[in-house]
Amino acid sequence: MFVRQGIRLLIAAGVGWWLFADTVAHYRNAALPAGVIRFAHFGSYEDYELWRDVIADFEREHPGIHVRQEYIPGMAGQYTTKMRQQILSGTLPDVALIQLAPFHELAEHFADLSDLLQASSGSALATEPFDSTALAAFRFRGAQRALPVSGGPLLIYLNTQCFERAALRRGQPIPLPGDDWTLADFRRTAKLLTCDFDDDGRIDQFGFWLPQWVYYLPFVWSFGAELTDETMSRWTLYGPAAEEAMAFYRSLAIGDRVCPRDDEVPQLFQDVGFLTGRVAMCVNGPWFQPFLAKTGLATSYMIAPIPLGPAGRVTRPARYLLARQFVEHVTSAQAQDRIARTGRAMPARIQSLTSFAAPPDEKRRRFIDALTYSRVQPVFPHFPDVDRAINRTLGHLSDPGRNSSVTGLLDQLTHDPAIVGAFPQPGMIQP
Repeated sequence: MFVRQGIRLLIAAGVGWWLFADTVAHYRNAALPAGVIRFAHFGSYEDYELWRDVIADFEREHPGIHVRQEYIPGMAGQYTTKMRQQILSGTLPDVALIQLAPFHELAEHFADLSDLLQASSGSALATEPFDSTALAAFRFRGAQRALPVSGGPLLIYLNTQCFERAALRRGQPIPLPGDDWTLADFRRTAKLLTCDFDDDGRIDQFGFWLPQWVYYLPFVWSFGAELTDETMSRWTLYGPAAEEAMAFYRSLAIGDRVCPRDDEVPQLFQDVGFLTGRVAMCVNGPWFQPFLAKTGLATSYMIAPIPLGPAGRVTRPARYLLARQFVEHVTSAQAQDRIARTGRAMPARIQSLTSFAAPPDEKRRRFIDALTYSRVQPVFPHFPDVDRAINRTLGHLSDPGRNSSVTGLLDQLTHDPAIVGAFPQPGMIQP
């Protein structure tokens, strides 16, 4: 899942995560009957139904090909672990859905699909505009090792019922954010939304859910900080801008106390916290909307852009031939329109954005507008180790029992073995 947000064109961040399709290089499996290919994916039951329908469309158009749907329920972690095991055993599926984060770790095992995008190939994909940033995210050593399917930028979700309750408590209206709200406005709003309604000394409603680094990345970018250089070979998360971004994170967690600690909301995660009104604002992507549409918040939430910071605003695809036909179908206008209409993610095909926004939906339109200031979440070498190192640092920042300075924690992160191993080049030169 490729989260997007940014000052360029699209994101992943994000931030946020996009879901992209991946064609797998290993395609020989003698145990399968002729004309049968394997397609693997993960997700909710709604995702299972979506891909079942996409497969049915494909099989109607290609009666000689049968797609075996291999579904792993839940999030991508267990699914990616299984994919690594399949690489070792030589049993990778013919086509698989994969998130951006593990893509570069596994990309050498996937087939090169570059020719599908060339006019000389006769492929319909060559004549259709894909999001250029999404395509670039799935290139590996000059080859197009996957094609984008869907995704979306990260934005701020607002529980308007929380705004109303806090306004009654404080005896004053709490304005909903506009398109031009700043980091200072965001911080002030989060503080107003944080309330102890029964005066028992315990916070009953928090202003914001403190995200891990991928969902906090739009804020980091808004401060003008960068995790790496453009080649992703040099670690650059230190210096004044990085310190401001991390100090802001710490202020939300400790200084302003607008975010819940784990001991205050045990067994609670972000989506449930937002749905139940324990948390008034959170960062999420378009995939959160279909879930909210089935709840009591269906008409009681809004979506706001990432707040403006010192740097502006940034928010974050024999059997081989049969498999290629399925990949072309999954990235076709027909399949992209079907994916877009569900609202679970934004299509990679630009022309299918109209299906995502139809019927007219102001909340979905927010995500389309965000594409103008989105960028791709960086995907590092040794991503799982780097991911743990960054989140460990954020955990130290939000721990009231630690007195380490922001500068000291960023220095520790820069010299963390995971960072040093992934980025052997020296960091940027400080002014």
